[in-house]
Amino acid sequence: MASPSDAAYLLGRDPEESKRLNAQHAFLVDVIGGTPIHPSIPTANIRSIADAATGTGIWLVDAAQTLHNHHPRHTLSLHGFDISPAQFPFSSLKAQRHEIQLTVQDILQPFPQEHRGRYDLVHVRLLVGALKEVDYPRAVRNLYDLLKPGGYLQWDDCDTTAFCTDDPTPIDMEMRQIVVDAVEKLGLCGYAPQYLHQLAAQTGFVDARLYANSTADKPHLRGPARTWLMQVLRALMPHAMIKSGEVVDEKKAIERAERLVEEFGRHCTAALPLVNLYVLVARKPVRPRSGCCTIM
Repeated sequence: MASPSDAAYLLGRDPEESKRLNAQHAFLVDVIGGTPIHPSIPTANIRSIADAATGTGIWLVDAAQTLHNHHPRHTLSLHGFDISPAQFPFSSLKAQRHEIQLTVQDILQPFPQEHRGRYDLVHVRLLVGALKEVDYPRAVRNLYDLLKPGGYLQWDDCDTTAFCTDDPTPIDMEMRQIVVDAVEKLGLCGYAPQYLHQLAAQTGFVDARLYANSTADKPHLRGPARTWLMQVLRALMPHAMIKSGEVVDEKKAIERAERLVEEFGRHCTAALPLVNLYVLVARKPVRPRSGCCTIM
């Protein structure tokens, strides 16, 4: 996840955060069905892919490998965009038979003309802790402009129900309230997937569907879900406390966050950690026309 707004961004951009981003990728893919490109998106004609807020570029590498496995003769154009190069790999990023281009680009600014109407698939993931609610329409519009007619947008994101268990404790509720307070005070969007679903049709997309995914029906992900939640909360909580004004001192924020996360982790050994991740899939019409949205 990467941020178009440093003032709102709730995570870091240091090497530890880059490691976390790479480590979480396989888990997030498992949650949404086991493939980086959502199964509802036809892949036979995909030749060009953009990944906005690409971070380390790990999603592009996996998506390219997936396409190569299904369509080994295809030549792919792969481009990752991010507001900051801080998490770009130090060496050139490559996928199976394909080189990946990485460019600094703010998702809230219009993309250069050479990228507009160029891509068959545009992907973005986990901007709930980065985008202010007022900025979502602009971001969706800019991504729409990247797509070829008939191209697909895939946006994976969560809401503030993402950090909980099936048997919530006061610790669960305290941590969630800290996150909710930070979201509200920073002007972020606590219901990002649902809002994106509405914006898709308003922007001009058609066939927009919001797919709900959860670890609740995937008991084999209990361990990975616990690990992911604890990693995210360790990274998120101190920033949320400081940026919301609840705690001023960074050391105290880290100490309090560590105490809460450790208690949460102990609770998760008995309770089922719930990770709720939504996938918005929408298509740019071949010709401009009105569309409708459905929830699945």
